[in-house]
Amino acid sequence: MTAPGATFSHPITANIYAVDNSTGTPRPGPLLATMTQTFNIAFRPSADPVNCTGANAGKWFNPDTGVCQNSIQQLLTFNFPAGITLPSQVIWTVAFNTTHYGNPPIGDGAACFSSPVGCGYDSLNVAAFTYPGAPYTGTDVDPNGAFLNSSWAAAYCDGDAGGTGTLRLDTKPTDCWAGYTPMGEIRYA
Repeated sequence: MTAPGATFSHPITANIYAVDNSTGTPRPGPLLATMTQTFNIAFRPSADPVNCTGANAGKWFNPDTGVCQNSIQQLLTFNFPAGITLPSQVIWTVAFNTTHYGNPPIGDGAACFSSPVGCGYDSLNVAAFTYPGAPYTGTDVDPNGAFLNSSWAAAYCDGDAGGTGTLRLDTKPTDCWAGYTPMGEIRYA
């Protein structure tokens, strides 16, 4: 059960890297900017056993869309300091620590870990969806790939053929990111 409006606070880091194309495959170059901010993240609403049954059991009912869903969306805005110059191509990432993953993992010692609710940060994700005509500004140089750094081999489309634990392009041969562009926007003034 989630009390309406309940949140938890968690630090999340946005990184912007230069693109290194020296090998023919884009990879992260030097870190150009980084910003860690603590956000109040909303817990998703409670499961709705009336509207969400069968295959939808355990989900909450979104009255705006009329659909049962597991997650909620929350826009996070990172305000980088003035004076950062960005090149025409960048690689952006979002990073956060969870109980067993991250740099470093938080561990099982957190009070939330032994609570019935668990730790909200263990269910954080980055939205991934490709809208028709996206990107609206700029160019996605690989619409069938995404940059990922995970110690979990199953997180990668290639099943870890390119290795784990390093930030790298996860793309062909499977194109499993097609239709799932990580959602983000960089506004540069």
